[in-house]
Amino acid sequence: MNGSDSISEDPNCETCNIRTKSILQNATPATIEKVNNGKHFDKHTRGSHIFKSGDNAAGFYFIKSGLVRNYRSNGGKEQTFNIRGPGDWIGFRDAISGDSYFHSSICLEDVETCYITKELTQILMREDENFQSEVFRQMAKEWRESESQVVSLGTKQVHSKLAELLITLKNAAGETDEIEIKMTREVLASIIGTTTETLVRALTDFKNRDIVHVEKNKVSFHDMPALYSLSEMDNDKVQRLHS
Repeated sequence: MNGSDSISEDPNCETCNIRTKSILQNATPATIEKVNNGKHFDKHTRGSHIFKSGDNAAGFYFIKSGLVRNYRSNGGKEQTFNIRGPGDWIGFRDAISGDSYFHSSICLEDVETCYITKELTQILMREDENFQSEVFRQMAKEWRESESQVVSLGTKQVHSKLAELLITLKNAAGETDEIEIKMTREVLASIIGTTTETLVRALTDFKNRDIVHVEKNKVSFHDMPALYSLSEMDNDKVQRLHS
């Protein structure tokens, strides 16, 4: 596992406060015990890769804390397609369906993960119907998000896409009215499919309208109702963000 530090504490799945937001939320006690005994807990420093495109996909990672950016490289350019945080998994699809990761995942801040092997996952899906159902539910959720992202990139204006991204980042950071964006303006622009200059103009407009305040890499949120209105997100997506 790339960019990892030495381990000081191995968390217990039974008492982990993130478990209820993960694929283990409805798992049987036997499944939780198997995961607890079979997982590999790891810490990754900001800026390090958890995995890179082409690496052997022998398992997937469950994010316990921190944010990661998933991206693909094409002709020397990076295209970010999502940000993942506590309670999310990364690398699951590739671990189940192939031999190598199809994209790269880099830490936007210090990140803690629990690594679960492909073999253990297959055993749990056979033995625990609740676990299997939750895996399918999470995969369906990701498919919906991917479809919505494609539609969003094609139909939404920059202000709407930026508002949705800021809401997503705020939600991933937890209950706070100020976040630190640990990405460059270029990366933010690539996520919403626009130029850096257009992104900066949109952020300035939000600031002038007192919706958010931007100071270097810090964003404080002043008017969430206005931001939600600008985002044009449907009620289902708003509920998923807060689930």
